[in-house]
This record gives sequence, C-alpha cells and structure tokens, in this order.
Amino acid sequence: MTFTVTPSAVSNTYNGQITLHVTGLASGGTVVVQKFLDLNTNGVIDAHDLLVQQFSMTDGKTGMAIAGVTNFNVPGDTDTTAGQITAKLNFNSGDFLQTIAGRYLFKLSGTFTPPITNVFTVTNFPWPQTITGNVVSNGSSFTLSNAFVVLMPGPDASPIAGVVASKSGAYSIPVPPGTYSLAAFRTNYLCNFSTLPTVLVSSGATVTTNLTLTVATTNISGRLVDATNSSLGLPGILVTARSASGSRGFAVTDTNGNFNLRVQSGQWTTKADAAALIVHGYLRLENGTNVAPGPTAITIAVPRATGLIYGSVKDNLGNPLAGIDVYADDSSQHLYETDGYTGTNGNYCLAALRSGTNDSWELQAIGPSSYIFSQPQWDGTLTNNTAVEQDFTALLATNHISGMVTCGGTNIAGVGLTASATIGGAYYSQSVDTDAHGSFWFNVANSNQWAVELNLSHGSDSLDTILGAGNYVLPDTQLVALTNHDSVNNFAVQPCSGIQILTTNLPAGEVGVHYDQFIGAWSCRSGLAWSVLSGSLPQGLVANTGSGELSGTPTNAGVFNFAIQVSNAANESTNHAFSVAIVSALQVATASLPNGTNGTAYSQQLDLAGGLPPFQWSLSPGSSNLPPNLILATNGLLSGTLAGIGTFNFRVRVTDSAAAIADQPLSLKLTQPALQITTTVLPDATQGTFYSTALGALGGQPPYVWSLVPGSASLPPNLTLGTNGVLAGTPASSGTNWFIVRVTDAAASTVNRVFSLVATPPTTKPVVSITGVRWLTNRELQFTFNTSVNTSYTIQASTNLANWDSLLTLAGSGAPMTIIDPGAAGSTRRFYRVKVGP
Repeated sequence: MTFTVTPSAVSNTYNGQITLHVTGLASGGTVVVQKFLDLNTNGVIDAHDLLVQQFSMTDGKTGMAIAGVTNFNVPGDTDTTAGQITAKLNFNSGDFLQTIAGRYLFKLSGTFTPPITNVFTVTNFPWPQTITGNVVSNGSSFTLSNAFVVLMPGPDASPIAGVVASKSGAYSIPVPPGTYSLAAFRTNYLCNFSTLPTVLVSSGATVTTNLTLTVATTNISGRLVDATNSSLGLPGILVTARSASGSRGFAVTDTNGNFNLRVQSGQWTTKADAAALIVHGYLRLENGTNVAPGPTAITIAVPRATGLIYGSVKDNLGNPLAGIDVYADDSSQHLYETDGYTGTNGNYCLAALRSGTNDSWELQAIGPSSYIFSQPQWDGTLTNNTAVEQDFTALLATNHISGMVTCGGTNIAGVGLTASATIGGAYYSQSVDTDAHGSFWFNVANSNQWAVELNLSHGSDSLDTILGAGNYVLPDTQLVALTNHDSVNNFAVQPCSGIQILTTNLPAGEVGVHYDQFIGAWSCRSGLAWSVLSGSLPQGLVANTGSGELSGTPTNAGVFNFAIQVSNAANESTNHAFSVAIVSALQVATASLPNGTNGTAYSQQLDLAGGLPPFQWSLSPGSSNLPPNLILATNGLLSGTLAGIGTFNFRVRVTDSAAAIADQPLSLKLTQPALQITTTVLPDATQGTFYSTALGALGGQPPYVWSLVPGSASLPPNLTLGTNGVLAGTPASSGTNWFIVRVTDAAASTVNRVFSLVATPPTTKPVVSITGVRWLTNRELQFTFNTSVNTSYTIQASTNLANWDSLLTLAGSGAPMTIIDPGAAGSTRRFYRVKVGP
C-alpha cells in the first residue's frame, strides 16, 4: 500500500487542487480518508487533535454524478486503473478549518493495517504586516494553548486567514493593510462575537491584540445524520452554536456523526457548516436548530442533494477565477443553503434539491473585494435529478460606496445592505453588513446607477430583527451614479412614533356625479382606522373606516366641513379638518341663439352653470351639423362667417373634469340681408382711355339687373352700363358727370344710388427738338433745344452711341435753351441727346 498527498505544503492563498493517490488496493476496494488538525504539532494523531474532514472512496467510483454532471466537490476515483485511486480535492472546498495555517495529518485506513499517515502543511502568505497577541481566558492573563485564531474583514464575514496558537497561547498572523475583526476558538471555550476586537493595520505595522475566550459550563450533545436515513451519521463536519448575546462555540462530528458542543446556559441556535458538508454532497439547514443545554441529545438531519447547480466564474475578458465561493439558498422557503468553490479552471458545483412545489434557488458569487460578480438570470426553479448551468462574470471594482446606518442618532451594527446595478446587460449585486460602528463599504464598478438598500425583513441582519418590525420608518432605496469617483450614502432610519394624516385637502364634488377619494394616513404600526370626529359629510357620501375611502354620489350642493380621525393598533391617533365643496349639477345655460344674417360674421359665447372646471364643449353625438362655415370651439365660442338661409337645429354638449355631461338643443335662424348697392365711389377715368368697373350689390334675391334710373342724367359720352352692373367704354371728353343707377333683384325690389364719374384730360410728354448745332472757333460744340415749364431735362453725350455720359440736369422755363459743351474740343465726332426727366 502507498498513500501520497501532493502537494504536501501550500500557502493559504493556494487555489489549486490537492491530489490523493492510493495504490496497492484490491480491485474495487474502499478506503477511509481522515484529516486532522495537529494542534500540538507533534505529528501524531492524539485526543486533542481536531477531525476536520472524513470521507470514503472506492476504487473505480467517481463519486456523485447527477444528470450526467459530476459533483467534483465529492471525492472519488478519477483514474481508470484498477487497484488504485486518484482523487482531486479543491484546496478551498470545505469549512475555514481546512485553510488555517498549521500542520494537518491525512490518515488513510481500510481493511489493511496499519493505517498510513501523511503530513500536510498550510502556511499564511508572508505579508510584511502582522497581528500578534495571546489567547487568554476570561480576560485574565491565563493563556490558552493551541487555540486557533481566524481573521475576518468584518464581525460576521467569512474568515480569510487563520493560525493555530502556540502551546503558550501566542499567535501571529501576517496580513495585508486593512481593518479586521479577530476571533479565537478552542474546545471547551466560547467566543463572544459582539465584543470582537477591530484592528486597523497600516503598511509595515505590527499590531498586538489579545483575544479573550470564556469557559463553557454545560453541554449540547447531538448527532448529524442523513435526513432519509438517521442511522447514517456524517463525520468530520463543523457544527456551531450561537447565543442571542453573540457567544459562539464549535464542535466537529466524530466518525459516527456525533458531536458535543460546550456552551453556557440559555437558548442556542445550532447549525452544521454548509461548506463542510459539500464533500459529502449534503445541504445545510438554513434556519438552524434552537435548543437549550441539557441531557437530551438533539438530531440534526440534513438532506443529500438530488440536483446540481454548476457553471463558471470568469472576468469580463474570459479569464477563469479560482477560489471563488459560490453560495446558494432556496430563496422562496429559506430551508436550505449550500456552498461551493471554483477550481483553477473557474468551474464550480453546488449540491441542491427540490424541497417543494414552489421552491426557488438564489445564487451569489463571493470573492475578493476587488471584484463584483454578476447575478445569474435564472428563475431559480429546480427539479429532481437535474443539473442547471449558471455562469458568473466578474468586473474589477474600481469605485466605492460607503456610509453609515443610524436610527435616531444611534449607529446600527450588523445590519445588511445590498448594492445592485445592471452593467453591460448583466445584473450585479453584492451584500455587506455594517461594522460595530454602523459603517459599511462596497467595492463597486463604474455604473450610471447603483441601487443601495437596507435589508428590511430577511435574516438575522435585517432591520426587523435588529430594531423590531413596526418600530421604524421604512427607508427609501438610494440611487447612486458613479463615473470614476466614489460616493458616500448614509441611511438615517427614523424611529417609528405617532401617526400622521397625509391628505391635506379634498377635491370638490358635483351633485349627481360619483365621488371617490382616499384620505391617506401613515404609521409604522398596523391597524389603521378612520372615523368622522365632527361635522357632517356631504349628503350621499360615506367614509370607510378600514381604508379611509370617502365615496358616494352627492345629492346636495354646498360647502361641508368635517374632521376625520385616524388611529392605529397602539391607540395613537390624530385628526384633520376638511372642507369639501359640492357644486350643482352641470347644465348648459344658453337656451337660445340670436338670429344671423347670411354672409355676415357671427360670434356667440355659450354659457353653462354648475359643474367642475375645466370644461369641454362639442356637438352632441348624433347631432345635425352646424350652419356652413360655423365652428364650435372647445371653450364654447360659436363663430364664423354665415352662409345660407333658413333655420338650423343642432345639439351641443359640455363635459367637466368630473366627467359630467350636459346636452342642450339649439336653433339658429339665418336670414338674407336687404338689397343694397355696395359700391360707393367710382374710380376716375381718363379721356381717350378705355374704362371699365363693376358695380356691386348684396342682399335681396339674386340675380340682379342694373340700369339707369328713369330721368337720370346720361352717362359720360361713349360709356354704357350693362345689366350685369359693368360700366365700360372710352370717355370722349373730360369733366365730371353725375347720374343715378338702379339695381333690381329677382323679387322686383329696387335700390338707387347717385354716382359721379370724373374724366381727366389725357397726359402727354413734351417733344424735344435740337437745333442750331455748330462748332465754335475754340472747337466747343453748341446746340439749342426747346423746353416746357415745370419739366426737367438731362443733357447726355456719347462718342459711340453706346455709352452715354450725363453732362447736366436743368429745369425748363418754356423758352429755348442753348448748350455749349467744352468737352467736345479735340473730338472728331460727338453725339448729344436730351432726356426728359432726371
């Protein structure tokens, strides 16, 4: 027989596998592997050494497999050679006792003798900072030998390092810079987690802190067994006991699953460690077992997995992350929880089961604070004998959200908070508890919006557990936007006191229209009840005492004053005075419309009475149309230019804000205007120029016939008046002519009007003639042209008849004018012209 453990020594930061190799077995042979923590480091398994792990392996059996997926947390034979076993154990698989720095002894036993023992050593990473001290009893100077000390980033966080104290009770743990809580454990002693020391370690520093344990005085004995087979005890499993005051004790089950917890009097909650159970493929009871010390032994029955949840944890670049704790619990019933750790390939596997028809599982990856982890997008349902794959993505946490949680000015320690965000389509969430000073700290990634909220009602770190349900005001979720910066977000929880009516005013109501309003109230405590303290509600309304609903159909208009009282189950009460106006029923006040005249503008505002504004006017459904060109605006204005003759009947409707409706039939009579001539003045005419203008008429009954009134003076010579009212022709003379025209409609009605028509003489431009053109002796050019009075003239000259230059502009006097051009000297030819006008 041979038995080897490879590697035989690792650091507590090691994330690889431990290989157990057994040879010399009979084919199909079974061995038992036990792992002891050698507290006194003598290399011999004795009574004081802790059994921290035990499992069996059979040649040729791979361990646990469900739905074709192997649960690699359960040790099994991974090779195919008969007579030998090769098992691969994740170093991180198991409870924190597996990674405490110290000496371990692996013992292999079976049908052969003697058993084979191998030494396995775990060392702490050699950080340059150190926490040292002694483990003492009851605050005295009496030191306790071979206790083990664990280091945690918070008072209730998972341990990140540990060491076995020496025979003299001294310990030393190298750590990175940071703030830590320390706890010590030893058989027959208790550690109080409510008074754990908090240590701040600076770079390069050595901090000395003594740790105090309290002597246990009584026992809780029991057995950890399979839930379906109580004769099957589970060995090497860490079992803890926790009191309401914060004291904790521990024990490890023996080879038959028996344990003996040393405690003090009082009530204790006992649990098997979830991580310790993973090498057996079992789940932990989430709620634990409540028990008092005494002679009666307890039985903790835990279920074996009937399903698996597996997957990988990788960063956003696809690189696998080893040593990541993946935790799960059945979130719908909170009965079971389980743990698993990723290997070097980033893969993990969790034991799970279906415990009920509405069972649902929730997963969470827990790793270094420098990362945040996505949450699987899975509804959490799991059936028996199935394996569900769920992968995680990790992002570097480059930013921080920190703050304090207080209630009434007092810091709240141990309350849970959750920060969540959706980044790149993936949902990220992480949870922390406040420290002893009420402070919290999240490492997060850049995101437009993180939602930070307190745990209100679930678990021991909820506000309901710490403050008591109904004793505080529910705090709002805080939304935090981060862009390359940190954020501080404090939660000031308000203690619950008193009662408050939130509704300050009630809207008006309307007779005949259903009224329904709630009078809102607030109190931390339940059992709110509403009542009318004084005054009278509007007739037709009643108040619901259980909900504060004021409802009914008002029957009378008026202003109603009353007071409402609200009380809660603690007999706290308050009241508020209300005044509600009930207006009369909505109706259209306009009963008739003034007549209109065809072709004229019309505007009439419709009126209403009662109702609640705002109002909306329209034609009633099924109504006849309005007269042509008339519109009804939503504000009730009836307007437009009327077209047509006769009586138009239609219905109008007005609606108010309470959805009340009022209709009214209306009638609009349109009449034709009296016959009239609309042309009042004739445009002037010009002698010798064609003239034409149309006379206009309105009213009466078309068609119209135009004529001169008998006895009227004649029209100007050459002008005629057509029966269509067009006056046209070419005036033969100038002057003013007076005459009377008549228009007759189809009903033989007539209207006369006197007109005057002015004909002006024709206008002509003066004719210019140039004479007396001659060269003077000095070669200047002279010419003469005739002029007219009140006429201006421009003299222009050119040498090529294409380009003309203006020489001067002058006013005519009616006499000839002589022009001498000195610019002509030296010219061989010169052209001139006289332009009438400037």
